[in-house]
Amino acid sequence: MNYRSLAGNMVVAFAAQGISFLASVAMSLLVPKVLGVETYGYWQLFIFYASYSGFFMLGLNDGIYLIEGGNTRDEIDKRAVNSQFRFGMAFQLVVAAVIAIIAVVWAPEAQRSFVLLAFALYTVLCNLAGFLGYIFQSMNETKLFSYSTMIDRLVFLAIILVMVFIRVPDFEPYVFAYLISKACSLAYCIVRSRDFFAAGALALTEAVKLSLSSMKVGFALMISNVASMLVLGVARALVDKAWGIEAFGRVSFWLSMVNFFITFVSQASMVLFPALRQGTEGERRAFYRVVRDMMEVTFPVVYLLYFPMAWVLSLWLPQYADTMHYFAILLPVCVFDTKMNLCCTTYFKVLREERTLLKVNLCTLAGSIALCTIGVYVIGSLDAVLLGTVACIVCRSLWSERHLNAKIGVSTTPAPIEEVVLTAAFVALALCAPALVAVLGYLALYAAYLVLNRHSARDMLALTKRVLTRGK
Repeated sequence: MNYRSLAGNMVVAFAAQGISFLASVAMSLLVPKVLGVETYGYWQLFIFYASYSGFFMLGLNDGIYLIEGGNTRDEIDKRAVNSQFRFGMAFQLVVAAVIAIIAVVWAPEAQRSFVLLAFALYTVLCNLAGFLGYIFQSMNETKLFSYSTMIDRLVFLAIILVMVFIRVPDFEPYVFAYLISKACSLAYCIVRSRDFFAAGALALTEAVKLSLSSMKVGFALMISNVASMLVLGVARALVDKAWGIEAFGRVSFWLSMVNFFITFVSQASMVLFPALRQGTEGERRAFYRVVRDMMEVTFPVVYLLYFPMAWVLSLWLPQYADTMHYFAILLPVCVFDTKMNLCCTTYFKVLREERTLLKVNLCTLAGSIALCTIGVYVIGSLDAVLLGTVACIVCRSLWSERHLNAKIGVSTTPAPIEEVVLTAAFVALALCAPALVAVLGYLALYAAYLVLNRHSARDMLALTKRVLTRGK
């Protein structure tokens, strides 16, 4: 692997995610300060729908990503890509028209109708930008994708800061800002892909045949991605149905706090895929072992952030203080979902085990549906719904890591089980103990965890020292 190129792409990717992080902070901490709980719930409903827009490409983007991954811009068939882009655009316009009809005919209230109409437009913009973004990633030109992300988030951040400053009380202008920023990102991607559009297109029948072939390749990965998102999505949908838009908004708020960490760290997986595809089997094995051990040692530190964040958030947004315990329950998602996205999902794709990934995510989704249904209709507890969802995410991470250890040929360690015990202890302390006792208790447990995994910690420190020494 070209480690210099990998490092450069990683720096730009994290810079893009730094900007995305600021936009997420504005969405999660400033917007609810201006909007009421119910209005914020509709804003979160749009964000919830928008997160599933990729489903409507039916695997086209994912298929091209898998087929072209590792090819350079000179090697890739530009006419074929342009033809599939045109097919995708026509298909998305049809999908958007269907969603718009549903919004007008079916939506029970004006706010939900507006959300669906905005979602229809966003689906077109997002999926076309996503198509070109996947092309950049497959060619290992991940910097271009990162720049498009920067443009998207900077435009959104600029608009949203103005609206928060003048205290716009309605959610609709924030949705328009979301659409405008995505349109700017798409425009940038089109400009940087103009050589593809200049290459011409294939005949219609050939373009359709090629697009359907890409969908066939990418469909399993697309369904897998959607199933992965639905693990939490099912919980949110059932909360909306059982307890209403305000409860949905409160749960979504705490999930947005969790997503800060997930989206920031998981950006690395976008850079890793093309680099690992170009690497040797030995390089993949060595890199997997390093990343796995590093995450096992460092990620539990996230739980310590709960205590200062909970204190600050209760002061900043007192209307959410009575649901602070949702944050403690959901925080393990940071650790285990990020491990899954950064390491396991990336290696499943590199090894072309999309169907295994699909089975894992479908089983996890089935478990989430079962436990959430029990939590809503049998126990009648929102806490039970969230705990069941988190348990499914933890089990998915454990199984995937164990499977990849065997597949790649890396020894299994007891660290994952120890990490689960540490996680359970954190949740129990955060929910049941006074803050000071919880902090000191978790610090003691984490210190014991580091002692048990001292070899991994020592190797990580040695690796960090070597990297810093090389950089001087």
